[in-house]
This record gives sequence, C-alpha cells and structure tokens, in this order.
Amino acid sequence: MEKKVKEELDKLIIIGNESGMLRTSTVKQLLNDLNKKTEEDFEDAVQYVEEKNIGLNTDDSENKLFLDSSKIAIVPKTLSVESIVKKIRYEEINLDTEFQRKRSLWKNDVKSQLIESFMVQLPVPPMYFDGKDANSWLVIDGLQRLCTLKEFLLDKTLILSDMEYLADYNGCTFDDLPRIYQRRVEEAQIAFYLILPDTPENVKYSLFKRINTPGLKLEPQEIRHALYQGKATIYLKELAENEIFTTATDGDVLTERMLDREMVLRYLALRCLGEGAYKNNTLNEYLCETMDFLNSQEEPFFRDNKELFFKALECCYHIFGRLAFRRISYSRPTEKKPFNSALFEGWTNAVAELSEQERLILEERKEILIQKFIAEIEKRSTFNNDISSGKYRSFVRRNEAIRQMVREVLEYA
Repeated sequence: MEKKVKEELDKLIIIGNESGMLRTSTVKQLLNDLNKKTEEDFEDAVQYVEEKNIGLNTDDSENKLFLDSSKIAIVPKTLSVESIVKKIRYEEINLDTEFQRKRSLWKNDVKSQLIESFMVQLPVPPMYFDGKDANSWLVIDGLQRLCTLKEFLLDKTLILSDMEYLADYNGCTFDDLPRIYQRRVEEAQIAFYLILPDTPENVKYSLFKRINTPGLKLEPQEIRHALYQGKATIYLKELAENEIFTTATDGDVLTERMLDREMVLRYLALRCLGEGAYKNNTLNEYLCETMDFLNSQEEPFFRDNKELFFKALECCYHIFGRLAFRRISYSRPTEKKPFNSALFEGWTNAVAELSEQERLILEERKEILIQKFIAEIEKRSTFNNDISSGKYRSFVRRNEAIRQMVREVLEYA
C-alpha cells in the first residue's frame, strides 16, 4: 500500500478510534477520492483498518451513502442579464420545470430590490442550471430571479416599488428608467453553475436537494419531476389531477408540493417494478427508477395502466368510502384518520391484481373485509408497525398482509 494512502487511512482510523467502528462506505469514499478504485485497493484498506482493531460496519444501507465525486461535472460560468433574457425569450432556459409549483413567488418589493441591485451594481447570488440539453437548460436554483428578469425586461409588467437606494424610481417600468440604469441592468453579469450531461442522475438528485433555497425547500417528488421530465411527469400529472383520485383520497393528498403525484408513483412502482426492485434500494431510488421506467414506455402501456388504476381506486372507495387508505379502529370506526401512503400503495395494488368479477365480489363483501382490516390494525402490532416503516421487510410484509385479507374475503363461504 502506498505511503500516502496509509497516511490518509491513519487519519481516518484516529477518527474511528473514538467509537471503535467505521463504515465501509467511508473507507470506500476515501479510496475513491484518492483514485484508488479497484477491489484489491479496497481489500487492502479493509485489512489495514481491521489490523488497527477498528470494526467495520458493512450494513447495506450504509453502502448507499457512497458517492463517486469524480463523476460530478459542474462548471462555473457568467452571462450578462441581457444574454440570460435572450435565452428566456428563445426558450433556451426552461422556466416550466415545476421545481416550484408557481412562477413569481416573490413579492413585488423583493423583485424590485433585485433590479435595484443591478442598477447600483451590487452582486447577486449565483444560479444553477442542468445542462443535459444544451438547447434547453433546466433551472435548478434561480427560478424566481429569472422570472423577475422576464417580467421586467421582456414582459415590461414589473413596476418597481420599495426601492432602498433609488426610491425616486418607485413606480417605474424598465422603459421609464434613464438609459444609464437600463444599460447597467442589461450588462450586469450573473454567475451560475452549469451541471454537465455526464453527471449521473443520482448525483444530480443530491445536488438538487442541497442547493435549493432553504425557504422554498423542494419535496422529493418535485426534484424527481425536475430530473425525469418527459412521459413520466405528464402521466403522473394526468392521473393525480383526475377526479377519481381526488374522490378516492377524499381530497387529503396535497397537490401544491406534488405529494399527490408521489402517491401515484408509489402505486406504479409496486405495480410495474414489483417488490424485488425495492430490496437493495432506498425508497427514493426505487421511485427514481420507476420514473426512468415510465419515460421508456409507449402509449398502450399508459392507456392500460390508467384504466386499471382508476378501477382500483373506485373499488377501494366503494369499500371504504372516505376512510380509504387510513387506519380504522373498533372504538371509533367512523373517525377519519390521517391518509397513509403505505396503505394507499398496498390496497390499490392488491385490488389492481383482481379480475373485474373479483372486485365486484369484494365490494359486495366489504363489511367482512373492513372487519378483517380493523382486526389486523388492532390485534397485530407487526402490521401496524409495518405501515409506518420504509424498511424492505416491512414493505413486503404489509403488502402480503393486505393481499391475504383480500384472498380470505374472496374465498369466504
């Protein structure tokens, strides 16, 4: 083993001495960053660490934390405001990626102060773009600033207000300003980071999560929506906005942050990829894989699965009514408890596996099914815990428990 590698491992060992344990992913990450990527390098390092009486945690969930930083390709750039606005005019910057549900979330005073910063030549924070499509950059961070520039320089709809240094220009549009200030705004340089196409999607996901503005933190599905635009995003939107979905969930799944689309995605993940695809993944990786899968499908797939999804929703609603996809208790059988995503995923898939005739029988015997479900909730702590857990074993057990309830009701004599 090279002297430099030993020196770096020794520093890591000192850190590990406190607890007597290190994660294998931490060792692998260090080796990777030292450009030591072979299995032999890893085995030598593991042996060296163990010789120092440091235990190694090889749990699978820890190994998911490994990040190959050598594959992150991001370049700093600058463009003038005028060039940025030109890209917006020709739709070379995509403002409709729905990283946030709405454009122009900023109030007028905040927009005005951004323009004032350019007018008095103050710097503004950098923006981030995904450059996988050279002809249409995706906005990662900076949407509100871009929308402000569009309103002020292109649409000419932004009227300045609450200016701090140039208050006399309150009430002005771009065309009202003296040319010196128009020019300063147009020529102002904006720094930004461009994520190059070779950067892996899972790395991009981590970047999206880390760099978006804290006050407008993105939900996981909003990030997936941004990274996997195409057939998948269109399909999820169509299914989530349908009245059947809204009725079956009693309107309790929020649309503003795309939680409704995530519920549809969870159904499709189990339906299309199955339980096995979840085994060695986190929930996020499982759902990202499903987004990728959906983007590769053709129209017959979307048509058939849409019809089946709506039939499953209608059946669940006919059985449980406004209590669908929620815990139900003996003591308060009519009380509507919070929506449960695991129950949504499990019940919709269990019902989707049935024939039309079997679904009708299930609806006819709904009281029997409801009583079985309540008993499962009340008497089996395992099931109750499983519908609150993201672990793979819980995922498999809860889905099998729901399928078993359905089978028993269909076989009931």
